Amino acid sequence: MANQNQSPLKAIRLRFTAIVSLSFIIMPLIAHAAAVTFGLAIWPDLQGALRQYYLLAFVGFMVFWAVFYAWRLFTPILQWLDSTRHSRFAPADIHIRLQNFSRDYWGFYLCYILAAPQIYYWTNHGLADFELGLFGQLVLLQLVVAILIGLPFYLSAIDSLGRVVALIGITAPIFTIKSKLMLVGGFVPLLTNAVLMLYFWHHTGYQSVGALILLAILGTTSLTITLLSIRTTTRSLRPVQQVLNRDSATSYEELAKLRPQSTDEIGYLTQTLSTLFQHLSDQRSHTRAIFETASEGIIVTNQHDLIITFNPAAEKLFGYRAVEIIGQPFSRLCANISLPRLADNNLGEREIECVNKQGASITIALRISEMQQSGIRMFTCMVADISERKAAEKKLRNAEARYRDLVETAHDLVWSVDEQGYWTYLNDAAKSIYGYSPVEMLGRHVTEFSSPEYLQRDQQAFKQVLEGKELLQYETIHLCRDGSHRHLSFNANGQVNVDGNVTHIRGTAHDITEQKAYEKQLAYQAEHDSLTGLFNRHYFQEELERLVARIARSGANAALFYIDLDQFKYVNDTLGHAAGDQLLLEVTELLRKHMRGGDLLARFGGDEFTLLLYNIEYDDVKKLADKLRMIFENYHFFRENNNFNVTCSIGVAIIDNHARSADEVLAQADLACNLAKTCGRNRTYIYNPEDKDKLGMAEDMGWASRVREVLDNDRFELVYQPIVGISDGKIESYEVLLRMPYDDGQTILPGGFMPAAERFGLIHSIDRWTVARSIRTLAQLRNDGNPVRFAINLSGRAFEDHGLLPLIRAAIKETGLEPSSITFEITETAAIANLNAASRFIEALRDIGCRFALDDFGSGFCSFTYLKHLPVDTLKIDGSFVQGLAHAPVDQAMVQSMNQVAHALGKQTIAESVENEETLLLLKEFGVDYAQGHFMGRPSSLIN
Repeated sequence: MANQNQSPLKAIRLRFTAIVSLSFIIMPLIAHAAAVTFGLAIWPDLQGALRQYYLLAFVGFMVFWAVFYAWRLFTPILQWLDSTRHSRFAPADIHIRLQNFSRDYWGFYLCYILAAPQIYYWTNHGLADFELGLFGQLVLLQLVVAILIGLPFYLSAIDSLGRVVALIGITAPIFTIKSKLMLVGGFVPLLTNAVLMLYFWHHTGYQSVGALILLAILGTTSLTITLLSIRTTTRSLRPVQQVLNRDSATSYEELAKLRPQSTDEIGYLTQTLSTLFQHLSDQRSHTRAIFETASEGIIVTNQHDLIITFNPAAEKLFGYRAVEIIGQPFSRLCANISLPRLADNNLGEREIECVNKQGASITIALRISEMQQSGIRMFTCMVADISERKAAEKKLRNAEARYRDLVETAHDLVWSVDEQGYWTYLNDAAKSIYGYSPVEMLGRHVTEFSSPEYLQRDQQAFKQVLEGKELLQYETIHLCRDGSHRHLSFNANGQVNVDGNVTHIRGTAHDITEQKAYEKQLAYQAEHDSLTGLFNRHYFQEELERLVARIARSGANAALFYIDLDQFKYVNDTLGHAAGDQLLLEVTELLRKHMRGGDLLARFGGDEFTLLLYNIEYDDVKKLADKLRMIFENYHFFRENNNFNVTCSIGVAIIDNHARSADEVLAQADLACNLAKTCGRNRTYIYNPEDKDKLGMAEDMGWASRVREVLDNDRFELVYQPIVGISDGKIESYEVLLRMPYDDGQTILPGGFMPAAERFGLIHSIDRWTVARSIRTLAQLRNDGNPVRFAINLSGRAFEDHGLLPLIRAAIKETGLEPSSITFEITETAAIANLNAASRFIEALRDIGCRFALDDFGSGFCSFTYLKHLPVDTLKIDGSFVQGLAHAPVDQAMVQSMNQVAHALGKQTIAESVENEETLLLLKEFGVDYAQGHFMGRPSSLIN
């Protein structure tokens, strides 16, 4: 910008040089002409002076000196504006030179006025003819002419210098308006009148007092008018003078208080300046407010990267106070950063690393804008701390990466479709579910993969999503690449636009094929016998109830066959459980082959089968029963070169509209089967109401009714008998015993009601009630600070109850009970009767953390043979060996043997039925661990 000002400045220099030079050429000519005119000099003498060249040489010197002065005046200005070279001149020096122009200009003229008359007289007359009066008049005439001629050129030169300051600026007034008014309005008219008066006197030779008075009046009038003009101008300029006299710290608010002092242009200009300063004050206030309160740092630097402005936000960001950092290079904050280079490259916002006062690294966003101030290049930097934003962005990117990895690697299908139902996104789970890669499925319609039987349901489901409904756990079946079926559970919701229209649908899908297969397997296991694959007792009883209810409405007839194998126990005890299982499988296949299609066959118990015959006439029942019996009579079981003739006893109950309940029908068939056995086995027997008193079945049915009532009303009771350590006499635990209240206030022992409960399918409910109540009671006792342990008895059919183990797990989890504080007991006979199931059941309890005891040990057949196969913790020696221990050497030997074998297997022993001290001492001598019996403590509802 400075270099661009040099061209007009050179033109101004030429004009200024011409004006000054021309004034020193014209002024001597007119001055000597005036001298000749006024008779102060004669033309021959003037020609003589010119022929001697002294006067010409002096005038030439003056012209040369004027040109040299003009060039010397402008040279420092041009050097200062030239940014390519270093100048030793400052703006203040240049303004001083300009201010000295008036002195130098009139000094030139004064030199001429003093020297020219002397040269004239010296070259023509010499010192002998010197006339002081004439010489004085010549000097005075030269002075008047010089002023009159030099003044226009002087004003023209000042005008040229005014153009100079327009380019370089002005720091203080160089020429005052008052001096110009004095020259134009006072001094010039006065000199003009004086010249005219002298001319008049010279030609007329007449001098009068009136002319002098007139000259004085004219001069006084001119001076008065000039002084009045100067006074008015001074008053007008007073506000401006106030501004000029203020220092640089004067605020815009103070300058806005300027008020006009005249009605001319200066007054109007003063008012305009006041308004301008008010606007500048408001703008500065706004700018200062923005600058001080800006949340971003504002840093201004000059072209040398030196900081000249540093706002509070920048102080807070970098930790430096403004007074500390102003004047420092910007690189002190951000190393290796050049603001001019960044501005030239126009990089916009960029992220850079900087260091604060404490030396900590911070990440900032930097925006640079360039501006010009008095021709100087400046840079404004907007800086913002984005460390937290960058950290948040990093977290977001990491979260997005984790989410992307999670979605892409998820086993569940993550998907989206457009409003038409075409896939727009699928994750990699599509490959494992459908057998297609996501790319192969994109653009295809969802229902293209629907199983035909689910196509219409799928279309309706997605239509509901498009209507704004959410799809939750919608189960369907889709087809894979290989044609196999996949059970899928869909969750989906529609994404709507501002108009509320669904633009696309997003969701997930979970492959539940294995879950469905497992559920199907569980449902199958819940309804089927694990050995034979037939329906189990639970399912059979439910079907029997449905059949009885249906027949009560329709009036049709049906029949129930209760089939009991006659030789099963003998085969099982002789050849072992494996042979018994094989026999059951062959019998199952035999029954399947010879039963009617549509009838229901079930395994009801160990060697008991039940068969429901639908829509059968009474006359056909006896024939079918005898046919089945004959089939078994002709059947032979071969095992290990042994041949067994296995027969069966069949009890039949007719189901008609007189049947009141499934339990009644089942009891009738059971009674008929028992009568068939009583009659010699290998028989069929059809129930007759008159037969129910023959085996006491009516009493059993009564007990079953009472048991059901007590269960329904939660009236069973628990009592607790202590199990005591023989070595220290401390109570190790309590055995939980079940009692059933009776009408007369007495309680019934399990032996009184358990057979009926087993016969009529209530035993599982009793087991569950006993376990749940015992665990809750034990948890309460231990929470109250009593570190007691329980031994809970289970029935022999507990292994068949698939819901018992989940109940135990749930009860322990709910109460927070320590599982090791519970020991479950089951009789040896029951365990041996179903060894495989017993082993699995015991292992499951041990996995939970519970302990297990084998009750009545020694009462079974070949007890030691099976002991090593059962993972029990404790053996309870049967009371039949303990009751007469003091007087029976054989019992003593048996107890010693059982105790030694148990200890050898790492198991503890408990002796039941300890009734006296003598027996207790013998047990202590044998090394038995614990004792239980009336001598140790009777069963009680209270625990000490």
